[in-house]
Amino acid sequence: MLNFIGIGSAFNTQLGNTSAFIKKKDSLLLIDSGGTVFHRLRELNILKELKKIYIVITHTHPDHVGSLGEVIFYSYYILGHKPTVFFPNRELMKSFLTSIGVKKEMYLLESGSKMGFADENLGEINVEFLPVSHVKTIPAYGFVMRQMEGVFYYSGDSNHIENEIITRLKNGEIDRIYQDTCGLDYEGNSHMSLRKLKETINSDLRNKVYCMHLDQHIDPKEIEHQGFHVVK
Repeated sequence: MLNFIGIGSAFNTQLGNTSAFIKKKDSLLLIDSGGTVFHRLRELNILKELKKIYIVITHTHPDHVGSLGEVIFYSYYILGHKPTVFFPNRELMKSFLTSIGVKKEMYLLESGSKMGFADENLGEINVEFLPVSHVKTIPAYGFVMRQMEGVFYYSGDSNHIENEIITRLKNGEIDRIYQDTCGLDYEGNSHMSLRKLKETINSDLRNKVYCMHLDQHIDPKEIEHQGFHVVK
């Protein structure tokens, strides 16, 4: 299971920006690095004595990359090594990092729809990025990750789940889904409302769906009442 640093939407500051991680010994895999994330990483001593950092980014909204620069700087200057950033759109990520003063020699960047690496602590990890429906201004991605504890789908910010993902969940090709879920429900919403999630996921599969990126308008008890989980 993923560990979460924060589970809130951009405006739900009480819950912190949504970000998850897997840490084994001195290796860290981090998913997204919003504005509140570096502070929490330091507060929880997660970065202490790390030798390898891998960062998967879903899109470039501030609540997902707001402290990415700080994580890279800390890794480069304090820990003494370059973190590896995974993001499908190479030019967009390079441009973003350059704009905030991160030099190209401070990090490694892996881009593509399918990527993988092997780490002595984390084991073999494969990432399959999939475009998702979020906003028109920037590209956004979800991904399927295969790692030693199984296979999961992580939506990033998205108002839709593709049928392919649901089919793979039904067939056991995916063990669980982590889905952006909100209480606000209106036409053109860039996030998935709980109502829409209920219409998308049948009751027999809901115990495999974990809701994250919660806004202030949703009640975690209602999520669980509908048969879903709330990430912790």
